[in-house]
Amino acid sequence: MQRREAMELLAGEFIRWQTPYGRLDPKVCPFVDTSTLVSSMNFHAPTFLAIALYKAAARLGRPEWKAAADRYVVGYLACLREPQSEPDFYTQTWTAHMDEKHGPDADRTAWALHILTWPFIYGMALAAYRHFRVHNPGELALESKASALYEWLQFYRWDEGSYYRNGYGLPKAGIVDCGNSDDNCHIGRGLIAYHAVTRRADVLRDAAGLARYYLTDCVPGTYQGVWNPREGTWVIGPTAADGIEHLTATKSSEASWGFTNTGAIEFLTELAAVTTDEALRAEIAAKCAAAMRWSFDACQFEDGAIGLGGRDDKWLGMTAGAVMSFLRTREAGFLSPEIEAASAPRAQRAAAWLLEHTDPDSVAAGGYVPVTGRTELRPPDNGAWMLGLTLEGLTMLDDLGGGD
Repeated sequence: MQRREAMELLAGEFIRWQTPYGRLDPKVCPFVDTSTLVSSMNFHAPTFLAIALYKAAARLGRPEWKAAADRYVVGYLACLREPQSEPDFYTQTWTAHMDEKHGPDADRTAWALHILTWPFIYGMALAAYRHFRVHNPGELALESKASALYEWLQFYRWDEGSYYRNGYGLPKAGIVDCGNSDDNCHIGRGLIAYHAVTRRADVLRDAAGLARYYLTDCVPGTYQGVWNPREGTWVIGPTAADGIEHLTATKSSEASWGFTNTGAIEFLTELAAVTTDEALRAEIAAKCAAAMRWSFDACQFEDGAIGLGGRDDKWLGMTAGAVMSFLRTREAGFLSPEIEAASAPRAQRAAAWLLEHTDPDSVAAGGYVPVTGRTELRPPDNGAWMLGLTLEGLTMLDDLGGGD
């Protein structure tokens, strides 16, 4: 498929899936698993769809795509709530709905406290807000909500190395907080995006503090860091939790995946561009260059596709993420001539596979192409998230020399 055609396919679906007020419509979008209430599980995807639509609209001159992106961002920001310490009407209503749909769950009340207040969705929201401001210059009406999101993030600050809590753990396994690297990288994406809008020194300090989590070796059972020096990338989390997202019987401290790779490289390369701490920048450069190589060394199939946590199953979103990670590390100046020369052909093969396989059938499948079946499209909204990354990646193929 030609790149323009692929972009139009994806953008058209993102708009078709949207309600007039900016939510993914459960009657239309196949990647929404809550039909009557918005849950955190429907909040993985919208900001990725928005960011991709903004970039595609700018690339192809499609104002209707920009308008849809605005709706996604405004709808997302409107839903987010202040952190709760006790169940309120919303959490009680959500819990009752989920109990009726899935059966009672003793841990659900604790989870319900964080519905629409998870720190990762605050970060995702701030990441998209930056693009809203760029594409709506002078519009300050949403700044009050963005400022509140940053303040609400501080509810999750703690003195451990992860800097922010994920906000959830596994009490039955004695895990106070999962410390998942993917969750926290979205906080980082949000912080560095909000700093780009405001230039607030406190926001930059928090971004640099969080970055240390990604630069420090993981010691399982602690929160000191999530870097795996043996693999040259980040672990999913520092705990023995398993069943994370769709992975089963896999300890988070023994596995890595492209969700973190893509988001952490975005966060850290942007932090490196604005920090005055040269030692911090050097550490970021080394880690990002290694993690980018892991995407290809460990995860790329012969045909160019990229798997999620290795050569497991092929994912459009992970393939786009690997291409973007190459471009971001190269643009940041983190790659030696030797690494760039070795990685560029791999990125080209990934881009070619991405173009060849972005079609109506793959979009309907959430960009998931089973090979081993070790990964799954679970929770379903990850499919929309991955397709958002796919469109964003397609907008950046110019930098690889790809044509329309």
